[in-house]
This record gives sequence, C-alpha cells and structure tokens, in this order.
Amino acid sequence: TAAKMAAGVIGHSTAMVADASHSASDIIASLVVLFSLKVAKKPPDEEHPYGHGKAESLATTLVGVFLLMAGLLIAYSAIKSIITSNVVKPGLLPLLAAILSIVVKESMFQYTYRIGEKIQSPSTVANAWHHRSDAYSSIASLIGIFGARYGILVLDPIAGIAVTVFIIKMGWDITSDGIHQLMDGFSNRQIIEGVKQIINDCEGVLELRAIKARQSGPYIFFDISIGVDRKMTFEESHQVAANVKSKIKSKYDKVNDVLIHVDPVEKQNELSS
Repeated sequence: TAAKMAAGVIGHSTAMVADASHSASDIIASLVVLFSLKVAKKPPDEEHPYGHGKAESLATTLVGVFLLMAGLLIAYSAIKSIITSNVVKPGLLPLLAAILSIVVKESMFQYTYRIGEKIQSPSTVANAWHHRSDAYSSIASLIGIFGARYGILVLDPIAGIAVTVFIIKMGWDITSDGIHQLMDGFSNRQIIEGVKQIINDCEGVLELRAIKARQSGPYIFFDISIGVDRKMTFEESHQVAANVKSKIKSKYDKVNDVLIHVDPVEKQNELSS
C-alpha cells in the first residue's frame, strides 16, 4: 500500500493514488476480520448461549461497507480531477506499481479464499474478495496509466472511475450477504437437502414435518420437527431423535446444534385399516 501510494504521488497518477487508497481499506478490513475471528471462537456463555459466531457476520457486513466507501472515494477523486482538468502525464513508476499490485493481490485472493472455504468462514471469504477487487482496480489503473503515458491523459482518471464499478458492486454483494446472515437467513440448499435425506433415511422417522436452519459465523443451527409412531414409548421416540441428531452432526462438522421436536403420528397402515 505504501509503495503504491508513493508511486502514485511521485508519478502523478490519480488512478494509482486511488488504487492505494483502496489497498488501505483492505488493511482495515483485514483487521476487522482478524478481530471478528478471535471473538467468534469464544465459547458460549450465559449472555451468549448460541456462541459468538455472529461476530463474523457483522465483520462480513463491515468489510462490504468498507468496499462501498472505498469505491465512492475513488470515484470522487477521479471525477474531481477530470472536472478541474488537473490531469498530468503519469510517470513510469505507477505503471510498474500497478503490475506488481496485480500479481500480489491476486496471490492474496487465492490464498485467503482457499483458507476461508476450508474453515467455512464467511468473513474470511469476504475479505478474499476484497483482495480480488484490489487486483481489479490495479488492472484498471494499469490500463489508464498506460493510455495516459501514450497521449490520452484522461484515461488515468477514467480508469479510477472504472475501478469503482467493480468495487461498489462487490461491496454491495458482500454487505447484502452479511445482513442476510445477521437476519438469520440461510440459503445453502445443498446442506438443507442433505439433512432432509438423512432424516428421511433414519429408522423410526415417519415424516419430516418442519426444518429450519440459520448460520452464526461458520456454525449452523437446525430446528427440526419429525413425526414418529404414536405407539412408541417416550424413550424410543427420544432415541429416534438422538439418532437423527447424531447422523446430521457426524456428516456436517459445521453444524453446531440440532434441536429436534418429536410429534406422535399415525402409521400409514393404521390409517388405511
């Protein structure tokens, strides 16, 4: 970030200064994610019986907001330079800084994204996309600086504006995802269908009556209602519920807890008779 800012200032490149500002927001976002991961790892307590996983959801939202703010600041800086005609030919240094930034930031994206997917951390994945957006902004800066050095001066600030399209779109998507998690939204249909299949295959379950899921950081919580034979004893129906819970948690290690409500129902052959 320091190298890009120095290159932008010394080399008179609006696009590179904007790019460096974006990288600075990346540092802030990474610190927010780091803090949220430490908080999310805390065990449940009396005031937080479901744990502290929501800290990650909050961090995801904040990362998205940082991206939106970075995009708007870059757009403002670039538009201002065009309106005031304060555009000069950039030097070679910003061009080299843009190439270096693309390589470094794409490498950071690949590494962070893989870690985020491995540990199922929404805030880490969001931060990875922040790195990717920085690589995009450096590509736009490279094009603008290259064009400006060869006679089309306005391409440098225009590149800064183009950067904002990627950044604002990504910031909006990440912010929306964070808010979705904070509101207990859960859209992973693959896990939902997988859990449904486990329940339907469990011995003693006559029907799946309801299933709800919500995410708290990397952890998933399920509320499930199943129907069992009304002639079962309390102990037998409890064992069915325990088997369902055990099979779900053994297959999905990120499932933190499964609350199962058991309803007595009639067997199909009894109804037909």
